[in-house]
Amino acid sequence: MAAATAIEFVWWGIAWARGIAPAPYVGTYVLLAFGGLAVALALRLALGRNRPRPTWMSVVTATALTGLGATFFLPLKTAIPKEIPFWLDQPLMIGERWLFGGDPWLPLDHWLGWWVVPVDHLYALWLPVQGLALLMVMLEPPSRAKSRALIAYSLAWFLLGVVAATLFSSAGPLFYDRLFGGSEFAAMRETLINRGAWMALVESDKMWAATGRDPTSFVTGISAFPSMHVAISVWIYLAARALAPRAATVALVYSAIVWIASVQLGWHYAADGLGGAAGMIALWALAGRVEHWLGGARPA
Repeated sequence: MAAATAIEFVWWGIAWARGIAPAPYVGTYVLLAFGGLAVALALRLALGRNRPRPTWMSVVTATALTGLGATFFLPLKTAIPKEIPFWLDQPLMIGERWLFGGDPWLPLDHWLGWWVVPVDHLYALWLPVQGLALLMVMLEPPSRAKSRALIAYSLAWFLLGVVAATLFSSAGPLFYDRLFGGSEFAAMRETLINRGAWMALVESDKMWAATGRDPTSFVTGISAFPSMHVAISVWIYLAARALAPRAATVALVYSAIVWIASVQLGWHYAADGLGGAAGMIALWALAGRVEHWLGGARPA
């Protein structure tokens, strides 16, 4: 985690010096990380997880690094279209319409229109869910599985969330018409309004309004491919399978719901989720090799 955070800091420093990335709010995200740690400790106590824990020094260090990683990630996400203008949206839209015979959100709305409001709220809770999952992993006893999970998580945010997101710069269906003009996804937005998916509509409006502003906020930065929502949801499943097998089925269902919701709510093209899932699976395999090379913490 330390290496990934250091690289993000260097990348942010270069982007900030070029005037394309805003200054981060370090204190805010570090405090939020420690607030999440308190919740994770309470949840662990409620679940009766009494196995030996890692040392407090390692927990505090990892929590601080988590806050710092979030601090530098958001400004880097904001800088993406200034480094490489959005270019992948049109190829993805055309390719998916050819492959599916139309936009993928249309059949999803036909089959699953009834769940738009609850899944809209569930999708909005992804950030605290994944943060809590990470902190629960950090509180696990030292093991090779835990080390692998933390390595994979750190690699994902940098390699998928920064590097790949910059190279494959794209905005997503909710922003397509505002960026490129026309009314390619006007029907999708009208459907979301009629269905009552206000979380997606309000948050996307805030994100659009934040473009071009200097301050970083929770809703700043637009990036579609690969989907970090799907990537980290798949990570939650992989981590659960390795560390808490009884929770693996629930985690797998959750990751599938997040992928479907990301398309139905217009945040992502279907390919974004595929890229996020494939990328996470590849990084999980890479993390296993890295953990083996580093020697791991202890035998599982």
